[in-house]
Amino acid sequence: MKNTPLSTAVDRIRIPEWARIGGGVRLLLLGLLLVPLAACATKGDMRSLQEEVRTLAERQEALMREIQADQRAQADSLQMLAGRFGEHRNQLSRTLRDMEDQLFMVSELVGVSQQELAALRDQMDRRPAPMGQPPGGGLDAGGEAQEIYDDAMTQYGRGSTASARIGLEEVVERFPNHQLTPSARYFLADIMVQNDEIEDAIDAFLEIPEYHPEADRVPAALYRVGLLYRELGDNAEARFYLERVVNTWPDSAAAGMAQRVLDEIT
Repeated sequence: MKNTPLSTAVDRIRIPEWARIGGGVRLLLLGLLLVPLAACATKGDMRSLQEEVRTLAERQEALMREIQADQRAQADSLQMLAGRFGEHRNQLSRTLRDMEDQLFMVSELVGVSQQELAALRDQMDRRPAPMGQPPGGGLDAGGEAQEIYDDAMTQYGRGSTASARIGLEEVVERFPNHQLTPSARYFLADIMVQNDEIEDAIDAFLEIPEYHPEADRVPAALYRVGLLYRELGDNAEARFYLERVVNTWPDSAAAGMAQRVLDEIT
């Protein structure tokens, strides 16, 4: 058959080579074209995953910082509470010690009254009875030293330590060998303590065992010396005098107080 112009034109059209390949091969080529696209999708997913991991890590780090901050705050609070507890415990210990000292002072004052009554009864028994009066019927106030001492202790009980000091000093100076002089020295030293004259108070307390070694006031005076040395921070001297009280006068009221203080400083 003779070629027509139309058939000639069709023959001249160039069909791509791949279009002439079979269907299976075309599918293979299509799959190869999709591989780069899948790779691009995988890289995008990885980037998204990495961003999510980084975000989670930042959140975790922020939470850890908050937890650490809370832990530090709790530790600071516990430390503050521990400090306050220690302060309250020390304050309570000082308060109890002050109460014990006050009770001891009350017992000492009561002891003075008992000594005065005993001395008064002794003087009444020894005093010759006036004519026409039975023995022991007179009233002896204990002499001038007794009167000065009583007036001074009245002022002491009222809190007038300046007036009391004058009277107690007079008893010590004018009646150095009187039976009330050790007590006068004791309360004179106590007034010095109230006036923060600690060194002078120590010397005054120590004059009692020095000048009146047999007086009932000796263990109490040495106990007070031990307390004053402890207040000054000299535990060695405090221990020396407190142990002296415990070892020499174990049955005295001062011995029990001294032992409790020794238990605190040893």
